[in-house]
Amino acid sequence: MSDASLNTTSYQNEAGFGDFFALLKPRVMSLVVFTAFVGLLVAPVPVHPIIGFAAILFIAIGGGASGALNMWWEADVDA
Repeated sequence: MSDASLNTTSYQNEAGFGDFFALLKPRVMSLVVFTAFVGLLVAPVPVHPIIGFAAILFIAIGGGASGALNMWWEADVDA
């Protein structure tokens, strides 16, 4: 019998910032933010800049969160 040794390498799969950013689906999120921005520009009444900035920010957060939740929800289907 031969004495064979098993070499195992430990691999740590640590997620970086880019991995978390990809979960937000930036291309889809940018389309949603652009649509919201155009909606604010063509609004019939002027929108205060701070309210407009807050609206764009929260729409971006909501769009990114929905993209991340969608990837989590459909992980078994996409695998």
